[in-house]
Amino acid sequence: MNGHCDTARALYLELRALGLTLWVEDDPDGGPLDYGIALDGLRSLSEARARRLARRIRENEYELVRVLLDRRDLDLDAVRKEGHC
Repeated sequence: MNGHCDTARALYLELRALGLTLWVEDDPDGGPLDYGIALDGLRSLSEARARRLARRIRENEYELVRVLLDRRDLDLDAVRKEGHC
């Protein structure tokens, strides 16, 4: 795994620990195969923290999409399923 994926994986885990939900959705500004990150719960954070996280998400969006779509990482798969029993 390269450094960008490691960063995105750590960011994903941080966002989940904050109680935020992320998912991949079609990017309405892109073509049919373009994806983006959707996030729920950012408003529960302070404005300054939400802005910093939003910037980090934008900077790592491509790698976050890869992390979210990768079902081979069993640890992340368990985190995704947490709370959905």
